Amino acid sequence: MLKLQSKTGKVKAKQEVVFAYVSDFRNFGHLLPADRLHDIEITGETLRFAVDGLGTVGLRMAEKHPNERVVVKAIEGTAADFTFVIDLTMAEPHVTTVNIYLDVNLNMFLEMMARTPLQQFIDLMVDKLENVPFSAAV
Repeated sequence: MLKLQSKTGKVKAKQEVVFAYVSDFRNFGHLLPADRLHDIEITGETLRFAVDGLGTVGLRMAEKHPNERVVVKAIEGTAADFTFVIDLTMAEPHVTTVNIYLDVNLNMFLEMMARTPLQQFIDLMVDKLENVPFSAAV
């Protein structure tokens, strides 16, 4: 199992505001590298997209721990079995620390090929989350 942790991000918004944003897939369009994905379908609780070389990926909100954690799991039939967790902690008033943890069940060959792109993906999500204009977003 491949286990990755994003860099730590600091978002200039209250923890509950960031939680409301990341717990609704309709906001994920701003966090995903749209230039690398196609056939994107988004609802509040599910997200599907195609990735060249990997196939279709389907996600669902599996758990929501108010203001602290969102757990996202792969939908049955997705190219890889994975879970990612978005952890939120209050760093200071109006600043939330964000970490993303990704566990992917891949064979060793795919794991070696996917490690760097997946690490870049979760780090990019953190970067984009840090740049969300939360006063206008939620």
